[in-house]
Amino acid sequence: MLGKSPQKSLAILHTEASLGWGGQERRILVEALAMRQRGHRPAFACDPRGELYRRARLQNFPVTPLVFGGIKNLGAWVRLRRLLGAGAFDILNTHSSLDSWVGTLAWRSRRSQPLLVRTRHLSTRVRDNRPTRWLYQTPAAIITTGKVTKDLLVERLGVPARRIFSIPTGVELAEFAPQGKSRELLAQVKIPADAFIFGSVAVLRSWKGHLDLLEAFHELLQEGARAFLLLVGEGPYRVVIEEKIAQLGIQHRVRLAGFRDQVAPWFALMDVLVLASYANEGVPQSLLQALAMARPVVGANVGGIPEVIADEETGLLVPPRDTRALAQAMGRLMADPDYRRELGRRGRELVIEKFSMEQMAAEIEAVYKVLRHNREGEGRG
Repeated sequence: MLGKSPQKSLAILHTEASLGWGGQERRILVEALAMRQRGHRPAFACDPRGELYRRARLQNFPVTPLVFGGIKNLGAWVRLRRLLGAGAFDILNTHSSLDSWVGTLAWRSRRSQPLLVRTRHLSTRVRDNRPTRWLYQTPAAIITTGKVTKDLLVERLGVPARRIFSIPTGVELAEFAPQGKSRELLAQVKIPADAFIFGSVAVLRSWKGHLDLLEAFHELLQEGARAFLLLVGEGPYRVVIEEKIAQLGIQHRVRLAGFRDQVAPWFALMDVLVLASYANEGVPQSLLQALAMARPVVGANVGGIPEVIADEETGLLVPPRDTRALAQAMGRLMADPDYRRELGRRGRELVIEKFSMEQMAAEIEAVYKVLRHNREGEGRG
């Protein structure tokens, strides 16, 4: 249980234009839950067509519907401007590009303004132009989910490093504690109880590297490995992945489990988690969750993954899109149960020390409170 902050509570408004449900949207919701447990008052202004809107309401957060896109952005701007004008919020925290534009413009139009914070979740390259520079240099602070994203904003847009704070998504240690394999879930996906299982938990997008993972797994099977590959997640790339599975002729060894809201029991089925992403990653939540459950990890050396995985110490790193190296690393862990256990032990210790939900919430709270303190100091000056 997260302890409450002894200092003054903050009213925080999160905006989000995304309609999906992936790592970014999960981060926003778990962050709000963690901050509420510390005595703060988060609220949301997001698109009612999106999954975050529904889930925030289920968690009893105040939620204001804002419809984004095209001409509807004007209505979102008007409503958000009115919401900010009520003076009820200390912090406006925007997230996606679209709601950040609408939110920043609405914020800029008010005399009485909350503190403006932008969270950047992905390590995707941003455009280097005057409007984008203005968008990122206007907030009092930017929070990123990994150091690689912070460095990108400093180098590409000239945002001062002192205003950017790298805070990876925290892990709920009680939820993601080591546990045994569920025979019920194994039966559900038709995998034998004694089978060796490689796994992935990710939205099915091109840059998550599922096709490279399938190639590497196929190579292992060609070399005589007796294993299964379990892919947990849903997304726009599913049809392409299914076609690749059929092309390689490995349908008998690959299982697509689809979207699963509670992923901890699915991590528990996996003897090795594989992250084959080749772009856009901050610090993946699935990486930290798997480590918390003492699962050994093979990860591509891209984005924020090497911020967590020290090669040979807390997992194995391979070059992105190198299916041969990926297959070799997977085979190495499959052949060495003692090494798997040691990597799993070190991984869980790392998460407990540096990546707990408590650590994330405390760091975010510290950013907000420093900004507030600085503003109050300016007011007195």
